Amino acid sequence: MDIHHTHSKKDLIEIIECFELTEIEDARDMPKDELREEIADYIDGMVYLKPDTDNFFIDTVDELKSYLKEPTPKQLLTNAEMEKVSVITKNIIFYCRECSFCLPASNYIEMDDLIEDAIYISRYGDLPAVRRALKLLNCDEKMCAPIEPVMTKRMRVKLKRMDELKKRNIGRLKVSHGPITVSFD
Repeated sequence: MDIHHTHSKKDLIEIIECFELTEIEDARDMPKDELREEIADYIDGMVYLKPDTDNFFIDTVDELKSYLKEPTPKQLLTNAEMEKVSVITKNIIFYCRECSFCLPASNYIEMDDLIEDAIYISRYGDLPAVRRALKLLNCDEKMCAPIEPVMTKRMRVKLKRMDELKKRNIGRLKVSHGPITVSFD
């Protein structure tokens, strides 16, 4: 088995810790290529795997093998791509907030350019700025169809957990009846 090169050393160490691959020692001190070989050899000999429903959503050894053979699902950006995405999100947020969805006052000439930029950044839905920009843009009445951000499964689960936690903690008002004492020193 060959592990795809897009998995970072940090990802591989996380896999070792999550799936308890205990026979791989000093993983943090190994170079990435050597670590990839060690993990591949260890997984080839595995029969049973402790299922993970929190991070990787993998239940069997075969699923782990196919996960490692494929490119990492994390959205990796170069500095140039990150800069481009950042500029586009700022322009879309400016169009929505500052220009109040008024195209002539924004940095865009035509609605097609705006939609094209929104579709481009939608691939990077793991970034909070992208989600915010698309959420604001989808409030525009001129948009024919909403543009949804593309997120990894891990990010969707994380956002769902945060939303559930927020819903549980909202509205927890406690009212106490009885005498109130106010003292001034």
